[in-house]
Amino acid sequence: MFKTKIGEFDGNSWEAFCQQCFRLKYETEGYQYMPAINGDYGIEGFTRTGLVFQCYCPDNNTDANTLYEAQRDKITKDLSKLELYEKPLSVYLAGCAIKTWIFVTPEYRKKELVKHCRTKADEHKKLNLSILDPDFDVLIHDLDNFTKEVPVVLNYLNRGIDISPDEIDDNQHLLWKNTSISLVDNANRKNKMLLNTNAINPEQKIDLLTTLTIKNKLDGDSIVNRWQNSYPEDYERFLRVVDVIEREVIITCMNPTADNMKRYQEFKDLVYSKLKATFTNLAEPMLLSLRDKVIADWILNCPINFE
Repeated sequence: MFKTKIGEFDGNSWEAFCQQCFRLKYETEGYQYMPAINGDYGIEGFTRTGLVFQCYCPDNNTDANTLYEAQRDKITKDLSKLELYEKPLSVYLAGCAIKTWIFVTPEYRKKELVKHCRTKADEHKKLNLSILDPDFDVLIHDLDNFTKEVPVVLNYLNRGIDISPDEIDDNQHLLWKNTSISLVDNANRKNKMLLNTNAINPEQKIDLLTTLTIKNKLDGDSIVNRWQNSYPEDYERFLRVVDVIEREVIITCMNPTADNMKRYQEFKDLVYSKLKATFTNLAEPMLLSLRDKVIADWILNCPINFE
């Protein structure tokens, strides 16, 4: 699966997602889906205004060079089908010349891919194919070309936005732990109060709880950073909602409780319910990660205190 800023995709799920985006964005241009039975002829849909689309999603996340090579080869291969299937394509296009062939992929990382598209466009113009416009062009579109359509389509497909955390190894966790001493002390003190007084090996369990707290924070931070870049309005709303809940938590913590773990769970439930009600466009895994990040922040800092 290929991880993107809105979730994971494979080839089939990416095409299904793209098809809904095309239908929504190009409805007024007469978008027409092309089923791939017996071959896709190098296009998976077209508009009556001369746009054609070919979708591609890598099998997994790779380095920039490997991704570039895979995308470059896919573009070359599928564009060659325009010449190979010129006659059958002319029947489907019904006299509508292709002005722009658009390669739709989740992301691309090397500008050389744009150059490759320009080169292939020039090569195909020289073929004088009957189905191509004299000013034929080849472009790349990624997720950012469909920012308006993405939330609508995710909701329609019942997927929800699902941003995964970046890969953070144990060394990064340890480095953060060793450089944020006061926050770690806070977590150790509070996590100790979550344990039963008769707990076996309490120091080991406290250390594990604090390690999990740090992991939840770092994973959540990476998700929130990517969320902020892609959906700044939602991010600002997230900050406002958390701020309101935090005030409620501070007030609650002023009164002692006989069961710290119960109160801790109540806080988790409170955060989750508020986030779920506010962000109906988020997938369950992302909601849970955001909840755990908020709770971790409160454990490491001041809002959550156990008397």
